[in-house]
Amino acid sequence: MTLHTAGPTADFPQDDEITYRRARTEDAERTYEIVQEAQGALDRRQGRESHPALPAERIIRFRHFCVRYDGDRFWVAEAGGRMVAAAYATLRDDAWYLDALHVLPEYQSRKIGSELIRRCLAGTGPSTALTVLTAASNPVSNGLYLRFGMLPQDSTLSFDGPIGERTAVPGQDAPPLTGRPIDLERDQATLAAFDLATVAFARPTDHEFWTGVPGLHHRILERDGSARGYAYVSSAGAIGPIAVARPEDLVPALDLAADIAAEAGAQVLHIRNFGSARAAVDWSTRRGLRLSDIGLMLSSRPVGQFGGYVTSGADALY
Repeated sequence: MTLHTAGPTADFPQDDEITYRRARTEDAERTYEIVQEAQGALDRRQGRESHPALPAERIIRFRHFCVRYDGDRFWVAEAGGRMVAAAYATLRDDAWYLDALHVLPEYQSRKIGSELIRRCLAGTGPSTALTVLTAASNPVSNGLYLRFGMLPQDSTLSFDGPIGERTAVPGQDAPPLTGRPIDLERDQATLAAFDLATVAFARPTDHEFWTGVPGLHHRILERDGSARGYAYVSSAGAIGPIAVARPEDLVPALDLAADIAAEAGAQVLHIRNFGSARAAVDWSTRRGLRLSDIGLMLSSRPVGQFGGYVTSGADALY
């Protein structure tokens, strides 16, 4: 899931001057290193096993996209000539999403996170919905987001485990779906329609990113020649995003996604569901996947209808 690590520490170099600048393409690798350092420190502080490493190639590629399309909302903080924090956000229509915020442990509690968020708000206005996905177990970061007006809207539940076999879900008897590869030019309007029906904003830039990720399979979901949604599935078994206009199509979409992962050679599945997508949570449990993390969606005003949606499997975009 998206990692936000800006917790307290008692030992930090108070004399270092903090400076801020917009991120550049060549900063992607260092911002990724900060994610690993900050998350590792948070896991140790909370007595948890280390989070599995994010797929570096895909995450760094996403940062390159952020520099290109959301450069005014991608900022880094430096002290003593080295990068100590980074944050970036995306703006789609009138919805702003804080993709990531990470501060090295020795520089936390210096209001660096607050300043980075303020800078990442470039392009927003009074009506813009501010959103973030965050770990439920990090009260310091969540308190920071609350101060920016982002209040609890939904939960997220992550599941992991062996692919397993299809199981019948009582009350979920929608016919199966088929899939064909997404054609960005042909399917632009179709993708926008399903995005508007779920996350409530169109995002052609994000589909450009996802369809270009090596090993990420992309499909328009169909039944009887009619488009019912879209799905992305990685060869490693990460499912998402998936969007369907009718929630009853979510279980058939997940069945097809699991089949695609298995055909690609994946042995395990990873999925992050919104709590309001009850069919997806039930599917994950019946599939034999184990609950591995619980998070929150915070927003400055209610946005989206997530009953027919599964979040991105690996990226910072929901």
